[in-house]
Parts: sequence; structure tokens; C-alpha cells
Amino acid sequence: MLRQSDIAYPLISATHIIGVGLVLGNMVLLDFRLLGVIRQRQVTELFPLLRRLAAVGLLLAITTGILLFSVQPAHYLANNAFILKLGLLGLALINILLVHRLAAWQAALAGQPVAPILKICALISLFLWLAILIAGRWIAFI
Repeated sequence: MLRQSDIAYPLISATHIIGVGLVLGNMVLLDFRLLGVIRQRQVTELFPLLRRLAAVGLLLAITTGILLFSVQPAHYLANNAFILKLGLLGLALINILLVHRLAAWQAALAGQPVAPILKICALISLFLWLAILIAGRWIAFI
């Protein structure tokens, strides 16, 4: 269907970009809050909304990414930027799982100060999500 439609592929691609924007935008906001760049709100106030929006964005990005991949799987699997993007995405998801398992995260959610380990995880997160964005754009140029 995506190969034969004049509008399906561009719509799926646009939806993928919206999903990426939701993930990246909300993760950057949360990471900035953990790093102390944003100080106006407690983590407990921001987390539920940012988490939901990032999750919706991730679901959109992954679903549409699979659809886009299905059009030319051999092409994408031979593209180093695509492979890099998948690896970085895996690391970013592992980072999220790690953060949620940390006692420091639970403490921050309870209103305690953000521990240094969370700040390190936030820096790693920022790097990974921005690298995913760059690798994603790089796919088109390889």
C-alpha cells in the first residue's frame, strides 16, 4: 500500500516526524529538569505529563518507523546510519529502564533533591536522543 499510494508514504513519514518530536521534546524537557536547567516545577509535577507525551511519541515513532522500514527493508539494513540509529535507540530505552529502577528516581518523584546519578543519566539521555535524531536524518544521505 505504501509503495502504491502517492500520499500514504509522506503521511506516514510526517507522522514519524511528529512522533520523534514528541519523544525528543519531552525527553529534553525532563532531562533539563533533572539537570536543574528548568527549576520552576518539581519532577513530581512534570513527570506524568512528559512521560505520557513521550510514550505516545515513542509509540508513533516506532509504529511508523516499522511501516517506513517495510517499504525497503534491504535498503535500510544496508544503511549504516539506520543501524546506528537502532543501536542508539536501544541504548536510550535501556537508559530509561535503568532510571526507573533507581532508588534516586523514586526519591526525586517523592520530592527529594535530584541525585547525581540521575543527572548523569539525564546527560546520557540528552546525548542519546540527539544522536538518534542526527542518525535518523543521516539515513537519507547515505
